[in-house]
Amino acid sequence: MYKAVARAMIRRNIEKMNHGHYRPALAMFTEDAVLTFPGDNSWSRLCRTPNPGRAASPTHRGRGEIEKFLVRYTEFGIQMKVEDILVKGPPWNMRVAVRVHDWIAGPGGTDAYANRAVLWANLSWGKIRSQEDYEDTERAAAYDRASVDS
Repeated sequence: MYKAVARAMIRRNIEKMNHGHYRPALAMFTEDAVLTFPGDNSWSRLCRTPNPGRAASPTHRGRGEIEKFLVRYTEFGIQMKVEDILVKGPPWNMRVAVRVHDWIAGPGGTDAYANRAVLWANLSWGKIRSQEDYEDTERAAAYDRASVDS
């Protein structure tokens, strides 16, 4: 039952983000949560420089830095469509994988940006302790370059 609740909460919060409301998503993060956005792009460098290597390199530490990421996300008007949500583990040590595609609408019905991602999160009692976003980070970097050029 709690897995169904977790999936419904994630879908609801993503839908709210699609409408520019990031606070419900932010409320899911613990005060000391970490967000890792891999790659070399403006999203990963928003608060700190990611470290290359095998280990995850958190790019956002604490709700304040995660809020900066979510505010920017909604300001860019990024839309996200959930394809699947996998939930595993007990409520005190839950792992969640959310497969999505995301995009920024462009002129004339085209996409200015489009990508696919898996958001991997570790939760405890409904609160995200850590999240790592796996996506084609070169697409994010290409969007950065195109935004500078225009």
